[in-house]
Amino acid sequence: MSDEEAVCCILKAVETYRTTDRSRFEPGHPEFERTTLEGWAMGALSLQRAIRRLAITGEQAIERAKAYGIALPYLAYRELKLLEDAPPTVIGRDTKTGNWIELNDEDDF
Repeated sequence: MSDEEAVCCILKAVETYRTTDRSRFEPGHPEFERTTLEGWAMGALSLQRAIRRLAITGEQAIERAKAYGIALPYLAYRELKLLEDAPPTVIGRDTKTGNWIELNDEDDF
């Protein structure tokens, strides 16, 4: 693929993104639950993030994914066990102090 062809593919993808209806990714849409569970199954979301967005338990997420016919991620039951053991955190370096700090989850905003 030439550079010009690659740039054209990128520009087409950006245009598709801008003009496509993405409402199924928003709460309240009838396909929001399915889309969220599919995102988890594909690895785009963690189980923790999926259950927070859907306000359900990990067990319910697995049951609902099966009901939709969504193939469970390879590590689904391991993720479920980790949810029970300790709440996951995200850490990052504070740009002002240089110290490691716990960051807010993107769903908290």
